[in-house]
Amino acid sequence: MATPSPTACMRRWRPRRWLALVYAAAAVMGVVGCGSNFEAQTQQPYQPAVGINNREGTVYALNTLVVTDGEGNGTVVSALINQAATEDRLLSVTATDGAAPLRVLPLPEGGIALPPSRLVQLETTGAVRIRSDSLRAGYFVTLAFTFANAAPVELDVPVVDVVGADSPYADVPVGP
Repeated sequence: MATPSPTACMRRWRPRRWLALVYAAAAVMGVVGCGSNFEAQTQQPYQPAVGINNREGTVYALNTLVVTDGEGNGTVVSALINQAATEDRLLSVTATDGAAPLRVLPLPEGGIALPPSRLVQLETTGAVRIRSDSLRAGYFVTLAFTFANAAPVELDVPVVDVVGADSPYADVPVGP
C-alpha cells in the first residue's frame, strides 16, 4: 500500500480544521456576548458633566450645579424637566453649606413655570441666585427645590468657578 502524499493529507484535513475553527470562533463570540445584558455597564446611565442628575419623582433635575464668581455670588444651573401631563411650578429654592443656610434670592412672583415634557434651563435668566461669603469653587452645597405639585428634590451639588471667556459657564449671569 502506498503512502499518501502530504498534499493529499492536507486536502483531507482542511475542511475539518476549517469547521473546527468556525465552531471555536462562534463559541468565543457566545461567551463574550454573555457579558452584554440589561445590566451591562454600557446600558447604565452615564454622566460626563460636572453637575448632578436626579431622575426621581415627577420633575427631573439634570446637570445641577452652582456657578460662582469667586466673590460670594452664585447662580444655580439646572435643566428641569416636568414629566407630568400638567404644568407645574418651581416655587422656591433653599441652599445650605453644611449646616449653615445660604441666602437665596426670591424667585419671580408665582415661581418659574414648568410646562409638561419641556426642558427649562434655570441659568438662562439667572433666576436662582445665591449669596454667601462661604460660597467657593470646589465645595458642595445642598439645594432643595420645592414645586407646586411635584415632590421636593434635594441635591448635593458642586460649586464651580466661571473661569475665562472659553468656560462652558461663561454665559451664565453671575453677580449681585
